[in-house]
Amino acid sequence: MSEREWILVVEDNPKEAEKICVSLAGTGRSVTVVQDGMAALEAFFEDRPPILVTLELDVPSVSGFRLIELFKRHFPRIPVLLVTRLQFEEAEDAIRVGADDFISKPFLSDVLARRAFALIGERSAQDAPVEAGRYRHRRLPRNDVEWRVPAVAARSA
Repeated sequence: MSEREWILVVEDNPKEAEKICVSLAGTGRSVTVVQDGMAALEAFFEDRPPILVTLELDVPSVSGFRLIELFKRHFPRIPVLLVTRLQFEEAEDAIRVGADDFISKPFLSDVLARRAFALIGERSAQDAPVEAGRYRHRRLPRNDVEWRVPAVAARSA
């Protein structure tokens, strides 16, 4: 892991952004939070790209679908994890556009952490304790419904 690796969180709700940051604390990477699509584009293309993007599809100024298209056109190997309140069908459409996985809100912090570790290629980190500040996250079995839904979406694409 490089000290310069970072994660981009695109979320317009400050409470949700904080929960995502807490969930990602165990990755050991710095996290940058932006609240709209234009700021996401500026952050993504400034200096070096992130190793992971978490994205709420429904953010101001630039659609989440357009952000996925732009991110994937320039850096197709950087994973995009949707963290959204939108319906399954919309998340499924985003998977077709190029998102790598999705989690519906409300989400469990440890599920988000496991997905992040898997997407950045650190599967062994799934067994590491995920703890940040005053939060302690319980572990879920791999067959939890949050894990199965993206596989269904990918198969139907």
